Parts: sequence; structure tokens; C-alpha cells
Amino acid sequence: MKNDIVQDSKMISIGKITGVFGIQGWVKIKTGSDADSLGHYKKLQLSLNNTNSELKIAKSQVKNGMWFVLFEGVNDRNKAENLVGGVVSVNRDEFPKADADEYYWVDLIGLKVINLQHELLGIVDNLMDTGANSVIVVKDQKNTRLIPFVAAYITDVDMQNKQIIVDWGLDY
Repeated sequence: MKNDIVQDSKMISIGKITGVFGIQGWVKIKTGSDADSLGHYKKLQLSLNNTNSELKIAKSQVKNGMWFVLFEGVNDRNKAENLVGGVVSVNRDEFPKADADEYYWVDLIGLKVINLQHELLGIVDNLMDTGANSVIVVKDQKNTRLIPFVAAYITDVDMQNKQIIVDWGLDY
């Protein structure tokens, strides 16, 4: 999903419409996050063919990790097919407040990653979910490192100083 992420200071991409479902206008949205956590949104911004529009959600449900959405005014398969390929975003102000020691992936992208020896490993380029845990993808000019985002390796996330401290060697 990284290549599909479009963001400005307020709008954060949360997924892409990948197909239609049924004949009543439902669309399938592939998200880069837990689809179960998306049910509280009432509207989405759609970016498609260099235009942005706001769509209100009439109904939504999650099945097998995929988010199925029926938008107001999209009441048949043909109208839904016209939305395929669109990137959906939400206003950052609508994100639920994260608990202590929880972070939105979008907030981690761009942070410096420094190990316990005070060596810069690179910058968080993106994240991925392996099923067992999340992994930060850290890049510098020469290397790409995949570091599990678990307490055994992540010592501190310092949002104020825009850095993550890890127990990870330069040669790993």
C-alpha cells in the first residue's frame, strides 16, 4: 500500500478500492490497517482520476480482513465499478486517540532509527504486517533493514525527537 498512500497535513490514506461486491453497489476496500477498526467512519474522501470527492458511508462490514462499504448514492454495480482504483482517505482529526504505547503507522514513517550504540540505522520508510507482528522497514543510502516492532527490539519511540531507539546492530 505504500505506493498508494497520498497524504497532506490532514488527509491520510487508509485504503484503496480494489473491486465490487454483489449487485447493490458495495465496494471492497483493501486497507493497510486492521479493517475491524474502520467501522466508525461516516465519510471518506475518494481520490480518483486526479479528482477528490467526499462519499458518505451508508453501510459497512468486515469479512476476512477486507472492508466492504456501501456509499450513499452508489446503488448498483455499474456505479460501484466506476470507483475501483480510487484511494480513500480520512481526516486525521477523525482518528481515534491512540492508547499509551500505541502508534499510528503514518506517524512512524520518517522517524530516525537509532540503536543502543547511538548509530543511525536509517529512516522508517514504511511498515508491514506479518500476521504475527508489525515490522518497520528502515532504509539508509545502502541498506534496507526489517525490524520487528515488538518490545524485544523497540526500546523507545520518542515522538518529540522524531526517533525510535532499537536494540538492533548495524550488521543485522
